[in-house]
Amino acid sequence: MASITSIRCRSSKDASSWSRSKSNRSTYSSSYSYSSSSKSVSNGSNESDMIFLTASVVSRVADTPEEAHDSRTIPTITSHDDSSQDDSSLEVTCSESDIETSYDTLGLRSCDKPTSGGVAGDAAKSIGGVSEITEPRHYVPTPSISVPQEMNLLETTIKANITPKANLLAGLEAADHPEQYVAAAEYLALGRKQIGPSGWETDRSLTLQLYSEGANLAYRTGDTNTMNILLDEVLSRPDLTIMEKFRAYEIKIIARQSADQYHESLKLGLEVLKQLGLPVLDDKPRSKISVVIEYLRTKRALGKRTAEELASLPRLTDERIGMGLRISELLLTSCYQAQPTMFPLLVFRMVRATLKHGVNISSGDALNSYGMIICGAFREPQRGREMAKAGQLILEKYEFRKSRATLGADGLTYYWTAPLLDSLLRKGHHLGVECVESRFIYAVEGLIYHWSKPLRDTLEPLHEGNRLGLECGDIESAGFNLDFYLAHTYFSGCQLGGNAVTEFIDRHIKYQNIDGDVSQRVHMASELHIENYFLALKKLRGVEIQEDERDFDGILAVANDMGNKTLHAHIYLIQLDEKVFFGEWEEAAEMLNSSGSDAQDALLAMFAGVRWTILEALISIKAIRFSKKILPSLKWRRRAYKAVQTVRGWAKKKNPNIKHSHHLLEAELASFEGKKKEAVSHYSEAIETAEKNGFLQDQALSNELASLYFDSIGDMARKSVHRKNAIRCYSEWGATAKVKQLQNRTACTN
Repeated sequence: MASITSIRCRSSKDASSWSRSKSNRSTYSSSYSYSSSSKSVSNGSNESDMIFLTASVVSRVADTPEEAHDSRTIPTITSHDDSSQDDSSLEVTCSESDIETSYDTLGLRSCDKPTSGGVAGDAAKSIGGVSEITEPRHYVPTPSISVPQEMNLLETTIKANITPKANLLAGLEAADHPEQYVAAAEYLALGRKQIGPSGWETDRSLTLQLYSEGANLAYRTGDTNTMNILLDEVLSRPDLTIMEKFRAYEIKIIARQSADQYHESLKLGLEVLKQLGLPVLDDKPRSKISVVIEYLRTKRALGKRTAEELASLPRLTDERIGMGLRISELLLTSCYQAQPTMFPLLVFRMVRATLKHGVNISSGDALNSYGMIICGAFREPQRGREMAKAGQLILEKYEFRKSRATLGADGLTYYWTAPLLDSLLRKGHHLGVECVESRFIYAVEGLIYHWSKPLRDTLEPLHEGNRLGLECGDIESAGFNLDFYLAHTYFSGCQLGGNAVTEFIDRHIKYQNIDGDVSQRVHMASELHIENYFLALKKLRGVEIQEDERDFDGILAVANDMGNKTLHAHIYLIQLDEKVFFGEWEEAAEMLNSSGSDAQDALLAMFAGVRWTILEALISIKAIRFSKKILPSLKWRRRAYKAVQTVRGWAKKKNPNIKHSHHLLEAELASFEGKKKEAVSHYSEAIETAEKNGFLQDQALSNELASLYFDSIGDMARKSVHRKNAIRCYSEWGATAKVKQLQNRTACTN
C-alpha cells in the first residue's frame, strides 16, 4: 500500500545509500531533535555562553548551562512505558508560564507563542474556535518507539534447549515479543549449528524452518548479511519446491521493500507468481482505459454483495492460490510506489480471485484496496466503506487479527497460506510475525474513511494502529499509520506549534538518537516524508534551515534516486501548499507544470491527492489571470475547470473535509468571471465552513483571498476586515512568517 512513512529495519549498509553517518544520520538528528548527551551542553561557566539544544524543529536557546538542566526549561521526555506519565505530561512541562528560555520549541519567542491571541502581539481572539483548533480532541500523541535490546543467551534458559527442535520452539516463542528478537535469532542460530549441513537430508522440514525463520529474525534485527546468507541457502537448493521456498521469497520481498528497492521487489514478486504457475501482469505503466475496463469487470463480478455476504464466502483451501494472493498483497506496496497505474489492476485480480477461490487473510487487504480505489477514482465512498467493513468481518470471522501463522503442537509453523484447522488454532499461539489489525487501520483510516468523515477523527485510530504495529513487531504497518497521522494533522489545520506536534517530534527524535544501527528500525522513505513536512513547518514559522540540512530539492533528489513516486509527489504537494499560502502564484504554476502528469496518480485515495486537486484548481484559476498569451491562458482555463469539476463531484458526495475548499474555488471562479454576488456569497461560505470544521489554515487563506477580491473591486472596508481576520487566523495556526508578510503588506499600503 501507499507509503507515507513506514518504520522498518535497516542496516548501516542500507542507510549509506541515502543518509549520512551515525553521527549525522539525517537532518532530523541535527535539525529537529535534542540530544541528551554531553555534547549538547557546554561545561563552561561563562553566563554569556549560549546553550543550544535542538528540540523539535529548531534549536532552543537557554541563557546558562544550569537552565539547560532545569526541568522548568526543558520538557522531560519520558518513555511510553512509564506508567507515571499521562498524556498531558508534555503540556504541563511546556506550559507558557514555566518556559524561561529565549525561544520556544519551534523557534518563536516565548511571549509570542500561539495561545488565544496568536503570534501577533496585538491580535485578539482568533476567528476560529480556539478550544477546537489549538487543542484538537482527536489528536493523541504518538508514543516513542521501543528498540529491541540485545539479550545474553548465557543468562537465559538456552542450556535446557539441547535439540534443534527445542531451539526452534524457543526462538519462535521469543519472536512473539519484538524486544526479544535478538535472543530469538540466537536460539535459531544454535538450532542450525546443532542440526548441521546434514539436516537437509535428515530432517528437511525442520532445517527449512530454522533457515527461513532465522532469515526473518535476522531481517528484524537489521542483520542483513546473515539474512542474505540464509535466504541464498534456501533459494539455491534445487531439491526444494517453490512452495517450500515461498517463506524465503516472502522475506526477501519484504526486505527489498524495506530498503526502498520497490522496482526490485516488484520484479521478484512477479517471478514468484510465474513459478507458482499463476497469471502475471507485465511491469509497465497502464492506460486509464485499461483500468476502467478491469474495474467494470470486477464491479460486475462483485455485484451487489454486502459486506456480510463477502465475509461468508467459502474459506480458501488451495495453498498455491493462497500463496499467489499473499505475493500480490506484498506487491501492492511496490506497485503503489514504483508503478502506480499497475496497482488497481493487481487489486482487481485479487478481488476476482477471492470471489472465485474463496477467502483467506489477503482477501481482507484486497477488499480494502478495492474500497480505496472506488473512493478515490470512482467517487463511491459509501461502497468503499462497505468493502472496508467486509475486510474487517473477514479478519474477525477467521481470527486473522491474531497473526499470519500458528505454531502447532509438533513445533511446525502453519502459515496463513495453508488451511488453519481449528485444532491447530487451539493448540497454537500468536507469533509476532505481522499484526494484521495495524495494517487494516492504516488502510481504512488513511485511504477510505477520510472521504466520508472528518479528517481529525482519523487521528486517534491511526495512533492506535501505530501502537499495535510496534507492539507485535509489524513495523511496516506501524510506520504507515505514523505517516498518515502526521499528514492528517497538517492538512486538518492542527496548530503548527501545538503540544501534540511538539511531543510527536521530540519522541520520534529520542528514538532516532538511540545508539546502534543494528537494532534500529528505520525506514528511509519514512524519514524523508517526515523531513518534508517539517521543512514546511519551518518555512511557515520563518525558521532558517541549518547548514547540514536537506532542503526540498535535496529530498527530491533522494526520492528520484529511490524511484519512489509517492514520496516524489508529496514533496511537490507540500511545496505547492507553501507557495499558495505565501501567494507565490507564478512559481506555483511553474512547479505544477514541472511536477509531471503522474504525480496525482501516485497520491491515489490519500487526502494528499484531494489536496493536490484543490491546489491545482486554485493555482490554475490564478494562472489564467497572469498568462500573457492566449494559448497558455486557454490551457490553464481547461485545467482549472476540469479540477473544479472534480471537486464538485466530491462535494456532491458530502465529503466533510472539502466543503470549505469547494466554496473557495467557486468564489475564485466567480471572481474571475465577474459574478460579484456569487463571489461574495462563496467567500463567506468558505470562511464559515472552514471555521466550523476546524480547518484554521484554510479559514485564514479564504479570508486573505476575500480581502484581495474586495481590494480589486474597491471595497476598502471589507478588504480591511478580511485582512485582519486572515492575520488572526494565520496567527492562531502559528504561521509566523505568513503573519509577518501580511503585516508588512498592510504597513506598506497605509
